[in-house]
Amino acid sequence: MREGDSSTDLGTVVAAVRARLESTHPAREALQSTAGAIENAEPELALDDLCHIIRFFGVRITQEEYSILQAVAQEFSMTELLEEAHLDPFVGI
Repeated sequence: MREGDSSTDLGTVVAAVRARLESTHPAREALQSTAGAIENAEPELALDDLCHIIRFFGVRITQEEYSILQAVAQEFSMTELLEEAHLDPFVGI
């Protein structure tokens, strides 16, 4: 996975998660900030933000989305971030 690919994949996850949330859900605004980090070529920051948003707001993600997060984390040597985030309870919809 090249950096451009990881940003695209991360952006796809953020867009999919945002699309599933109701328009009034507070995580939608936070995810907009994450999308901004991706647009500014800061995938590491975006991944960190996304993990915090998932946990704080209790946002559910699919197994496929989690697999993408794992691949991005591995690419940027941030696997520890995912381990510490303990996202397992939020995976599977």
